[in-house]
This record gives sequence, C-alpha cells and structure tokens, in this order.
Amino acid sequence: MGYREDWSKIENFVNSSTQSSLKKMYLMSTDHIHKLMAEAPNDAVIQDILTFVQPAYSNFVRQYRAKTLQINAYRLKTLDFTNMTALLSSEKIRRWDVEIQMIYDDRSNQYQSLLPNGRAPFQKGAYEMRIESVMTLGEALSMDPQLGTLGGDILAFGQQLELLRQEQQGNEGQKSIHSASLEALRKELATVLFGAFGRLIGHYYRELHKVTNFYELKYFRRRSSSSNNNSEEEENYDLFEFDLAPQSRVVKLEGLLAGGETIRLQLLEGDNLQYYTVANSADTPDQVYRLQNSQNARLQLPLGHRLLVLENSENSSAKVEVEVLEDDEVPGTN
Repeated sequence: MGYREDWSKIENFVNSSTQSSLKKMYLMSTDHIHKLMAEAPNDAVIQDILTFVQPAYSNFVRQYRAKTLQINAYRLKTLDFTNMTALLSSEKIRRWDVEIQMIYDDRSNQYQSLLPNGRAPFQKGAYEMRIESVMTLGEALSMDPQLGTLGGDILAFGQQLELLRQEQQGNEGQKSIHSASLEALRKELATVLFGAFGRLIGHYYRELHKVTNFYELKYFRRRSSSSNNNSEEEENYDLFEFDLAPQSRVVKLEGLLAGGETIRLQLLEGDNLQYYTVANSADTPDQVYRLQNSQNARLQLPLGHRLLVLENSENSSAKVEVEVLEDDEVPGTN
C-alpha cells in the first residue's frame, strides 16, 4: 500500500528547515556531526550513524568552502575593477585630456573628433561603454603622429580594464555554478540526515528524549506566520557564543567568512581578550584588538580574511558573543 505524500509525519524536516539557507545547513549539520562524534566512541550504533552521514556532509562542506572561496575571488576582482574605473574617471581621463589639449585646442576639429563628448563617456554609463571609450580613444591617438605614445598607454590601460572585467564576470558565472551544485548537495545531505534521524529514533525508541541531545533545536523552530516581528530573526543563525579556557587561543568561523563582512563582538564573561582576523591560521595579524568585559565592538574584515582568532591570556575563563552582520552573498556589479 502506498503512502500519502502530504502526511506530515514523514516530511523531511531537515530539508524544509534548510531549503532557504545554505549557511543554516552548514551550521546545523556541523553541530550535528560534532554531537555524533562526541558519542560515537561510547556507542557502536552512533558510530555507524556517523559513518553513514559523513560522506554527504563532507561533500557539502567541501562545496560550501569552494563557494566561499569563489565569493572571495569575486570580491577581490570587483574591488580591483572598481578601483581602476575610479582611476579612469578621475586621474586618467583628466591627464589624457590635458595632454591632448597641449597639442590640439579644445575648440579644434581634431580635439572634437577625439573627445566629442568630453570626459563624460569615461566617467559614467555602463562599464562596457566606458571601456569601449578608452579603447576607441587609444586607437585614434595611436595613429596620430604627435600623440602615438599616449595612445599606446591608453590602449594598455584599456586592455587591463577589459581583462579585469572578464575575470570579474567569469568569477560571477562560476559563483552561480557553485551555487547550483551546492543546492544539490544540500538536498542530498538533508536526505541523509533525515535517514540518520530515523536511525536515532530506532536506537532510542524507549528513551526518545535522548534524540534531542544530537541536535541544536533552534535550527528547526518555525516562526509564526502571523508574526512579522523580525527582531528575533527566527533565532539568529549568525550569532555564536564561544567559551575560552584560561590561557587559550581558538580559531573560529572557518568556512563562514569570505572577507568583507562586518562582525560584532561582546565579551560576556571574563576581564578582557584579544581578537584579530587572518586569511590563514598561521598568518601574523595586521592588527590585534582588545575587548573589555561587557564591551561591544564591530570589525569589518579585510578582503581575504576568513578566520577569527580569539586569545584569552587571563588565568580565568571567558565567553564571547560573535555576530556576523552581513550575509555571505555579494551583490552584483553594474
């Protein structure tokens, strides 16, 4: 006999809870894996469940990190391209215009043929049209016996712009590919995790309360559809609390940061701690910050920094709250 697909008891709640957030799946599944790992040495059944879950989890995390790196690369290329277009619209076109006017009066036909609309095409409009204006001017000047050298310089600058734009848009396309692949892996992991849930139910069928020990239940709570209050944000999945032992150093948020995000920190317990961000855990920090008890601080991560390092040099334990204030997606560039 078949089953009704709308029977809520067999709904894959892992899939429905994470289908709108890859980050939520990352956080929930990582927490679940860690809880399984803690119990596995003491229980052969839990070890089997962990072995069952790990391949799908590893595939998802690998792709999640690949997407993070792709976002990082896109941000870097976008920053480089934005800096070059800013240079074009200010210093470059101003200098080119001045050099042209040293040869041709700005009321002459020669000048008007080179810059019929003045500097405007280099300062506003679609990026592709600005690049085209640079290349057109460079080619025109390269044929001028008095301004050929300037034309060559302008063409070289335009080629740099073209290359950066191609790389930026190529990274944007790769980001979309990673997203599609990651969604497929999320669904597969959701299926596996739901299967693991069933096995936990079977293992603890006389003590069902023990199943909850393997989950952070906030990830499965549903916001009331009648409430539009976003202050609780359906439990904040970007909010973390970290405990630090005396004289300890910990590295946090690996895989959740790409660089460029803003984080908020508050020392909940302890006298003070030091914190900084780096690209790799072995890197020397550019700057180390100090956080006092009950102090709130905000820090924007430099591009490429994907790790938060917390250091407690005191002889007492500490607890810090960390919130990632920006999403891990990057808006497109016009």
